[in-house]
Amino acid sequence: MAPTCASLFSGNAGLFWNTLCCPIVAPIALVFRSFQVYCGPCMRVLCQRFTVGCLWRYLLPCWFVYEDKSFIGAKALGIHQETGGKGQSAQAMEKDTEWVRAQDIEGIKGKRPQLFEGEIEPSDLCQGAVGDCWLVAAFACASEFPHAIRNLFITKEYNPRGLYKVRIYDPVQEKWQIITIDDRIPCHKGTNKPRFMHPNGNELWAILLEKAYAKFCGSYTALDGGFVLWGWLSMTGDKVFQMSLVEPDKKNKQFRWKREDMVALKDKKDKRACGFKSTKETYTVEQLWTLLKKYDKQKALMSASIGKTEYGKSDGPSGEQMLEKEGLVAGHAYSIIQARQVKEFRLVQLRNPWGTFEWKGAWSDKSSMWKKHPEVAKVLNFVAADDGAFWMSFEDFSKVYTRVNICDRTTAGDWSLNGHEDEGCCGILKGYLRGCAEFWCCCKGIINLYVAHHTTDETLSARENVCWIC
Repeated sequence: MAPTCASLFSGNAGLFWNTLCCPIVAPIALVFRSFQVYCGPCMRVLCQRFTVGCLWRYLLPCWFVYEDKSFIGAKALGIHQETGGKGQSAQAMEKDTEWVRAQDIEGIKGKRPQLFEGEIEPSDLCQGAVGDCWLVAAFACASEFPHAIRNLFITKEYNPRGLYKVRIYDPVQEKWQIITIDDRIPCHKGTNKPRFMHPNGNELWAILLEKAYAKFCGSYTALDGGFVLWGWLSMTGDKVFQMSLVEPDKKNKQFRWKREDMVALKDKKDKRACGFKSTKETYTVEQLWTLLKKYDKQKALMSASIGKTEYGKSDGPSGEQMLEKEGLVAGHAYSIIQARQVKEFRLVQLRNPWGTFEWKGAWSDKSSMWKKHPEVAKVLNFVAADDGAFWMSFEDFSKVYTRVNICDRTTAGDWSLNGHEDEGCCGILKGYLRGCAEFWCCCKGIINLYVAHHTTDETLSARENVCWIC
């Protein structure tokens, strides 16, 4: 069957057609992508600087500062649920709220704001009062791959006008939506301290991305409670599914993990409405370990959660169950960072999006296992730090966690323009030249075109590879 033009120019036409058409297709596709990823955005940034600095600031000073009048006040805040189940009306919360420009909020005031400062890292995220740990975990997982975050922002650097455009994938309409926001952030009255996501340093991407999602979903408190899978789907447009622990029955005498596919539902009152479709696929614990390793190697997004327990205390910030003995939280989304086997040890690295409160068992930060096996610590570059990230054995992982979420991420878009805002006004030119050099001279363009992974509905093979050909 002959491939389509789209599959040829995306490098997804199969080995035979890609090889046959490469001499003609590759040069055209690479020139187009180079302009799309580096040249075009760089020109837009330079044009934005000129128009903002000259046209808006001096010729149209009355309209210089942008205000999004469609998303402000009680409507944007929504109905807030306090811990303990006591409700607070949006109007009451609005009386205790001030909408503060990003450059004036606590932690940034007096500094030069930046959209991105240095590298994009999970530590950039500081969850606030709203119970959106699912969204924070989705951001944290995606930030392991900085291009996945940068590509969500159409506005590539800090805008003095306070106008930003973000793209979010609508799972119901199955197309990307452009969300326009300003940089007014809801803060506790008289404190300039954000009510929701807090900035870490003077970069804005996390609080602006949260605001874009709040506007997309209807309000900030519309983000309260949710699924990491929905977050990933809206960030990537790729296939997502979960593995749920199934207890033994008469037919299967051991615990198994069952695949369930997330399906977006059309609901006028809830933009995030979704359900799960059961499949016939089930996997043993050993097969789950193989899948974790393979999806990790394939740069997929993964997270895990613990089902409600009978002994946990529901005293978390949003009613989560705190498992003090284990140092874990039930009803809470954890990012899966790595699944590694070193010698005979099978280890999983996870991150709590709170940035603290970590696993206390074997291979935790204070565990004696690291001193007993320094070679393992060396291979994994282990550093003990109270940053929310921790290691645990897969055996402990499979006994504690009851659900694993996976986004079979397309890696063909793993390129973006890094504006190097922390290096001054010439940082954008440095990012452009470095990006083009990697794209053309280091063959990153041809690699991403023909070696990149494309999302699929099919689960990877749960069999261990026995040779390099497999």
